[in-house]
Amino acid sequence: MNEQAQRFLQVRLFSIGLVALSAAGCASHKPLASATITQAERALDEAQEAGAAISAPAEFKIAQDKLKAAQAAMDKGKHEQAIRSAEQAAIDAEYARARTANQRANTTADEMGQYIKTLREEIERLPQ
Repeated sequence: MNEQAQRFLQVRLFSIGLVALSAAGCASHKPLASATITQAERALDEAQEAGAAISAPAEFKIAQDKLKAAQAAMDKGKHEQAIRSAEQAAIDAEYARARTANQRANTTADEMGQYIKTLREEIERLPQ
């Protein structure tokens, strides 16, 4: 076999090996993609239970849209894209939940401030 034919065979075998590794790599991403989507679904459920759909609707909608994109990518066999979208959905859902918790904390702090103000006013009205 001449050198050119040998080189062609090596490149061909290398290409076949890369295709095989690629296929194996893509197949191994499917369970990870499924798990990541499940995690994102759980994060969205927790955000909804916390009231994010009402308190942080824009952020919650973004998380929902990214989860839908992850599910669509999974259906098309685009596992890496599904993983990225699901991770983003989980982060956005957590952000929506955190915004909701922050709003609740601010509301509670405002209410406490009002109670303290009212108590001070009543204390000032007491005879000295």
